[in-house]
Amino acid sequence: MRKVRLSICLSLLLVFLIAIFDTTLASDFSYQGAAGPGEEPYLVSWQVPLIEEDGLKFKDLNQNEIVDPYEDWRLSPEERAADLVRQMSPEEKAAQLVHLTLYSPKEAWFNESNVGFALAYDYLSADPKTAAERVNELQQWSEGARLGIPLVISMDSVIGASWVKGATLYPDQIGLAATRDVELVRKLNAMQREEMMALGVRMSLSPIADLATEPRWGRFQECCGEDVNLAIDMVVAAIEALQAGNELTADSVMVSVKHFPGSGPQENGIDGKPLLFDEETLALHLTLFEAAIEAGAASIMPYGYSTVPFLGGDAVDKPAHESREVMTVLLKEKMGYTGLIQTDWGMRHLDAALAGAHILGGAGLREIPRLVEGIDPVELDTKVQKILEAKFRLGLFENPYVDPEYAVAVLGREEHLALAYEAAAKSLTLLKNEFQGSLSGDSVLFVGGALANDADALNSGWKVPGGPGASVQEALTARMKDGAVHGFEDLDAINGGDAAIVVVGEAASTHQPPWGVDNLEIPLEELDLIKAAKNKGLPVISVVVLSRPYVLTELVELSDAVLVVYRPGVSQGGEAIADALFGEIPIQGKLPIQLPRSLGEITEQREDLPFDLDTPLYDFGFGLEVSSFGSNN
Repeated sequence: MRKVRLSICLSLLLVFLIAIFDTTLASDFSYQGAAGPGEEPYLVSWQVPLIEEDGLKFKDLNQNEIVDPYEDWRLSPEERAADLVRQMSPEEKAAQLVHLTLYSPKEAWFNESNVGFALAYDYLSADPKTAAERVNELQQWSEGARLGIPLVISMDSVIGASWVKGATLYPDQIGLAATRDVELVRKLNAMQREEMMALGVRMSLSPIADLATEPRWGRFQECCGEDVNLAIDMVVAAIEALQAGNELTADSVMVSVKHFPGSGPQENGIDGKPLLFDEETLALHLTLFEAAIEAGAASIMPYGYSTVPFLGGDAVDKPAHESREVMTVLLKEKMGYTGLIQTDWGMRHLDAALAGAHILGGAGLREIPRLVEGIDPVELDTKVQKILEAKFRLGLFENPYVDPEYAVAVLGREEHLALAYEAAAKSLTLLKNEFQGSLSGDSVLFVGGALANDADALNSGWKVPGGPGASVQEALTARMKDGAVHGFEDLDAINGGDAAIVVVGEAASTHQPPWGVDNLEIPLEELDLIKAAKNKGLPVISVVVLSRPYVLTELVELSDAVLVVYRPGVSQGGEAIADALFGEIPIQGKLPIQLPRSLGEITEQREDLPFDLDTPLYDFGFGLEVSSFGSNN
């Protein structure tokens, strides 16, 4: 026992010395695992001793003073996982299926139960250093379990490592589709991988492979538009960038592509209603997941809130992530998927496991005895084997820890913000351009609208609120020589002006749209602001934070210029919009969707078909290109 304690102390001292004295190893510390096959990996242990065999070092995870096959990094992930499964109790196996949510974690969840997965949430919603330190604490607890199985920490990271303050947030997928720049999407996800790796978060519940076919749906903003080919290219680029290739390695962040079989066609646009398909449209929506499988997606998430009646069987009554017809028959048997199935967050976890799922989102410790009792032991072994193989490939058994100071240096670094800015700038789409003036620091500007001073609305709701970033009004104010813009309440007090800028759209949201499913029209109070400015003789520039295909007919008629900005990203979206309006960058985005003339058009279209508005106000691909906004374009 004295030898074990001494080895632990030496390991802790080694980590401490590396972190302080050897800055050249800081980046190595933040990444996991080995170099090439047969080469000794970079080992870090905080709870267990390192032991030596044949002149090589290994982590003695079960502290039995010998190198077990699962501790032997020279063996394949399959061999190591098989040995570990043989040593596990039924309860320890079931715990590996558990994917709990991090609110106020207890050491016993990780040290005694040794759960397999944890979703970054309030507990990690802090600054980068604190978040990384908390990740290390969770891994330390897990390493101290009987078998020392490391934890996979995940994040709902569809716009960057967005649940940690200071992370770089880029546009939601609807905005990325407006850029038409697949390589930019690849760079953004590679940047996200770097930030997540620095934090020790090794699973991203992204990208979104849903096709945007139902305009009323609140999650429309998360999709890469209506064009299936563009969406496929962007989803594949995201997968390959996050995973650093087409298979899991020590440099990967494991993806969970969602939401199978395609949650775009929600009945009447209501989230959680049945998904509507026929034979032709099901095949269309599945093409994105076929591409994801071919790209090596390590996990796929079926939708947790909607049934799929077209498939028949239990898919008529059970949501996709509890349906054998969806997960086993369609995904595994018909489509040949052999990777992990990660459920959405739900309640009937045993049902999901029996239907084909491996990882159970939202499960807690009370599920462990139910899973042990309800799952055939052979099937449980099969599930756990696959989970452990992924963990071995990620290199977590060798080094699950990160350097908090490295996380501080990586998150929000200058080149990352430059990528976010580029994405925001390239997404901006000009629908109307009859503004004859130009804006400068000397201009007299009136700025208003519900979202004018709402930086949070520049991304969807999949993030911690209050991250660094400027609202549109703040970004414009920063450009003014007198350090101020005027509110619409000053229209009567100030005689004349150069322009009125109205920022309209829905506040940040996730499943439920703030205006309601059945309403896509710009609120009357926003239109009244435009009319008030027009009555004062001011030209009006409408900035539309567009999360769904709004009915813009009246707004376009009233405005001199209309700039659609989608959800351009909290980190740099406000700055990109201000630069565009001041004529400093070109505007070149193209609509990735159709925009309707009226609500009637929306109710007449089918939920499962793209491009089925007969006479759209603006069609897919529309966007005026200008080298400089204003009179000089």
